[in-house]
Amino acid sequence: MLLTIDIGNSNIVVVCYDKHQTRTFDQRYETIKEDVLTYYTQWITLELCSIKEELKIERFILSSVVPRVTETFFKLLEELLEIKGQNCSLNTVKNFEVKLTEPSDIGADFIATSYGALAKYDLPCVIADLGSATKLSAISKDFVFEGGVILPGIKISRDALTSFIPHLPQIAIEVPKTVIGKDTIHAMESGLMYGHIDSVIGIAERMAKELGHNCTKIVTGGFSNVVYPYLQEFKFEPFLLNDGLFEIDRRTRQV
Repeated sequence: MLLTIDIGNSNIVVVCYDKHQTRTFDQRYETIKEDVLTYYTQWITLELCSIKEELKIERFILSSVVPRVTETFFKLLEELLEIKGQNCSLNTVKNFEVKLTEPSDIGADFIATSYGALAKYDLPCVIADLGSATKLSAISKDFVFEGGVILPGIKISRDALTSFIPHLPQIAIEVPKTVIGKDTIHAMESGLMYGHIDSVIGIAERMAKELGHNCTKIVTGGFSNVVYPYLQEFKFEPFLLNDGLFEIDRRTRQV
């Protein structure tokens, strides 16, 4: 049994898989960035140790984009769960070309979602990962990471609007039924949500044109469950990153 953990800036997503890639456990938790050693010692003991015993977890693989958490979290997993694991990075994967000015700058999340897409879909593809930031990545037909786009995420955009204009009301993160707003809250919800949806659609289309091929389009990430019904050309894959970690583990164990 494999334990996969995705540490993002807002949430930690834990998914366990059996050897057939069937999910046997999945849960989302809040990412805590302060008092890391004390907090995650308690958290792993309370949340993961019982899962490890119940599901007979043999190993883990971690993806983290929170540097202040990564090293301590990894060490605690090995110590408290008493199993070995690997940390997703360019050192973990082989034969994955990254066409960035500085390839080492690529985040573990971009690597893992790329492998998740590779395992399930025809390439080339564009992946939209809607989390704290909204990140779109372009993967060529030869499985080369061509680059990406990063823009403020839905929650960041909402909080920025009310922070800079304090008299505006706080709004929920939900898509209104109509675009044309009939009051302030409706108009704000429409601008936030349809503005974000159309940004993802438009940027993905521009990226596909630059790749020069018809592309598979995929949407994933914490906010994807809110907007995927409005992204009709996109494949909805809420666990794409963790699926990618499973694929990386599978490939590295075959070497």
